[in-house]
Amino acid sequence: MQDEQDEQDDISGQEVKQLLLDLMHYSGQKAAARPALELQIGDILTRTSVEPAGIDLYLSVTGLLPPCDAPMTASMAPPAALSEEGNDNCDFLWHADEGRYVLVRKIALRTLTDERGVMDEILNTADLATRCFDEIRPKSPPRR
Repeated sequence: MQDEQDEQDDISGQEVKQLLLDLMHYSGQKAAARPALELQIGDILTRTSVEPAGIDLYLSVTGLLPPCDAPMTASMAPPAALSEEGNDNCDFLWHADEGRYVLVRKIALRTLTDERGVMDEILNTADLATRCFDEIRPKSPPRR
């Protein structure tokens, strides 16, 4: 019986949507039929929503990096920070209209157990986006 109490159920899509709606309300953002919470974490603007993919639901967390110069080539390799993390669930894209990179992570809701897990994934995405930006940001030449 104790084992059953120790096991936590996955957080449902409706519970995550309600969390996002509540946080949107607290931060003064307008509610929408498909809630998308925007949070500024350091230099990274995150947008979080619940998205369907096949029969599963995913927490979709987008990290918009600060504006920067366009990539040198369309086939630029993704930042090493992505491979270090083993993030197969990440896309690192160039947003030409906004002149910035965008990191998109999809986390299966079945891997999350509570609201804290949702918030942790938002923060993890912002941290990963910051590390990517630090890696691609042009370095200043050394002073002489």
